[in-house]
Amino acid sequence: MRDWSIRTIYLYLVSFVTLMMIIWGTVQFINVVVAFVYPPPVYSPTPAELRMQAENQHVPLEVVQEQARTEEQRQLQQVRYDRARRAAQTLALLGVALPVYLYHWRKIQHESQKPPASNGHPV
Repeated sequence: MRDWSIRTIYLYLVSFVTLMMIIWGTVQFINVVVAFVYPPPVYSPTPAELRMQAENQHVPLEVVQEQARTEEQRQLQQVRYDRARRAAQTLALLGVALPVYLYHWRKIQHESQKPPASNGHPV
C-alpha cells in the first residue's frame, strides 16, 4: 500500500505538471518544425491593386511596387523572427521541464522500492 504523505503527493503533482509541460512543449516543437518546413505565405498586393494604389496616391507605379517589395521583406523577416522565438521558447520549456520531471519521477521510483516504514504498530 502506498504511503500518501504530503511528500508523495508533492512528487506526483510536480511529476504530473512537468509531464504536461513536456507534452505541450513537444506539440509546440512539432509545430515549429512544421513552420520551418512549410512557412506561412507572405501576402503582397496584386498588380491591379498596386496600379490602383499608385493612381489613388498620385505617385509612380515603381514607387508603389518598391514599397510593396519592402513590406514583403519586412513580413519575411517577421516570420523568421517569430519562428526563431517560438523555437527558443519551446526548447526552453523542454529544457526546464524534462530534468525536473526526471528528477521527481526517479524520486518516486526510488521511494516506491523502499519497504514501507513501520510506525510501531503491529500489522
